[in-house]
Amino acid sequence: MSGENYLGSDRLDELARMIAEVTSELWVLKDRTLVLEHLLAERGCLDPAAVDELRPSEELVAKLRKEREALVGRVFGAVFDPDTRVKAAVAAVES
Repeated sequence: MSGENYLGSDRLDELARMIAEVTSELWVLKDRTLVLEHLLAERGCLDPAAVDELRPSEELVAKLRKEREALVGRVFGAVFDPDTRVKAAVAAVES
């Protein structure tokens, strides 16, 4: 990597970016989950046990796998240089 680092080394900067990315992803997930749980409970649309008892279809399993791979790519991709991260983000949007 080139340029200035903020935490004393490129590796520490990379780790800080990874932690920030994980925290961001975690908050988005937690926020959306809390909102959905609130709306579903408020409207009486879903028995909370149904989530734990769900046996996902092949289609849902494939979607979950794709989302998991994208998340892992973003989190662990945070160690790449900015140009590589941008290329990966663009490729993910185009796929």
